[in-house]
Amino acid sequence: MHQAALKGDWKSAKQMEMMHPGALTMVISERSETALHIATRVKRAVFVEKLVERLDEHDLASKNKYGNTALCIAAASGAVDIAKLLVLKYKALTLIRGSGNATPVLIAARYKHKDMVSYLLSKTPVYGLASQEQMELLLGAISADYYDIALLILEWNMSLTLQRDFNNETPLHIMARKSGAIGKKNKPTKWESCINKWLFKHIYKKKMMQIQAYKMVELMWSVVLNVIPENKVSDFMMNPSSMLHEAARVGNVEFLKVLTNEYPDLAWNVDGGRKSIFHVAVENRQASVFSLIYEMGEFLDYLPYYFDEENMSLLELAAQMPDPSHLNRISGAAFQMHRELLWFKQVEKIVELTMRRKKGKRSPRELFTQQHKGLVEDGEKWMKKTANSCMLVATLITTVVFAAIFTVPGGYTNTTTTSTTGSVIENNNNTGTPLFLYHKWFTVFVISDATALISSSTAILLFLSILTSRCAEEDFLLWLPLKLVFGLGTLFLSVVTMVLAFSATFFLFYGKDTAWVPLLVAGMAIVPVYCFGVLQFRLWADTIAALRATYFLYFRNSKPILF
Repeated sequence: MHQAALKGDWKSAKQMEMMHPGALTMVISERSETALHIATRVKRAVFVEKLVERLDEHDLASKNKYGNTALCIAAASGAVDIAKLLVLKYKALTLIRGSGNATPVLIAARYKHKDMVSYLLSKTPVYGLASQEQMELLLGAISADYYDIALLILEWNMSLTLQRDFNNETPLHIMARKSGAIGKKNKPTKWESCINKWLFKHIYKKKMMQIQAYKMVELMWSVVLNVIPENKVSDFMMNPSSMLHEAARVGNVEFLKVLTNEYPDLAWNVDGGRKSIFHVAVENRQASVFSLIYEMGEFLDYLPYYFDEENMSLLELAAQMPDPSHLNRISGAAFQMHRELLWFKQVEKIVELTMRRKKGKRSPRELFTQQHKGLVEDGEKWMKKTANSCMLVATLITTVVFAAIFTVPGGYTNTTTTSTTGSVIENNNNTGTPLFLYHKWFTVFVISDATALISSSTAILLFLSILTSRCAEEDFLLWLPLKLVFGLGTLFLSVVTMVLAFSATFFLFYGKDTAWVPLLVAGMAIVPVYCFGVLQFRLWADTIAALRATYFLYFRNSKPILF
């Protein structure tokens, strides 16, 4: 019977039951398991379906050595089809607890089986779960990012909002640290929904889950405001740690918007270090959180007067070197230095000159220079190493295409020099007209080769200017990224046109009967162009992003664009 249950061999199991009545419900393993437990564990749904028809409620509720019913085993393994068969036969199974005195739905939540949790929640009566179990189920759903399930649990029992876990934290405190989990409340339009469902299913699911997370935070915050007296709301949020500052630290801007929209004065709260959420945002380089300052115009007038317990102003925090984990969000020391300059400049625009308080004998600018001295050196090395490598490639292309223009495909027509008597003095094959002069592919070859030569030469000059640059702090803000993006652009153009010139020569030599040869070569020639584009795309995109951020800083009076 044990082997039949493992293999899902119902025919053998049925014959054994006929020979030995009661074999289907007999304990047949060292774990005190019956055929139902074993078949459920190995997910033999067809076997379980036929077996359940012959069992009564007592048999379905039997437990193994560890105190688990077959439904508990199905919940742990995520076998929803088997769970449906069991619950259909005996609905009260959802309330029979397994090992650790846990209900099946709680077991499924611990193993992060979303479909199983959703199904068992729909079949488990609320009164069957203790308040502590509901809390654990809620926290499990939040931990697994199942916000639709978490919202359903909260709607069952909204008082869970105020309960605390073993760390003395409420669900709101936990959601404050879930950066990227909360999206905007607005649902996608019908057209967006249709497109995302068919083409971008993963993105659509993530978007809908973010909307559920937003609704969940909104619901919990409304419970807090309705239940807790106004003078105690701040204490609720600060214990055991400030949820506002935790959200600001990880960049959870949508969480902050929900709380401050209903309670704007919360933006004035300071933590134990006397820092506002904007000081924390600057310290942790969270641009999205810092951008909230533009939505709170009245805060700009008082922000310069805010100092932490170490007497550090907002501008001095921007001048400090951030933690490596924040710095490494941007690849490349040059772009890291660029972003640091943007942060300092943006905060400097907000904090008036008269408010730029010094720390000792150093101004914020001097503090910035001192703190970022090592980063400037690393940025200079990175930029010059990149420029040197790119210039080497550009030089090779220049050499190749320069030589190619003087060794034209097909050669030249013969030119013959004769004497006055009519005898041939010289027969020269290298001074006549190019043989394919009037062929369209020869024109493509010449134009492509000339473009490759000009663009590669330009790239050499641009990368050379980077190599000879002094690489001062301010250079990282505009000129170095500008030279790099144009250098990469002209280098890419030279690669494309060089490959085009190479392909054009094959179309010159092969006629219609062998047209597949140049087509094959041209197809293969796309590979290096594609590789260059894909491999260097990240570098080019980072450079464009840096220039865009600089443009918004200097030429647009708008919110900061800090990558």
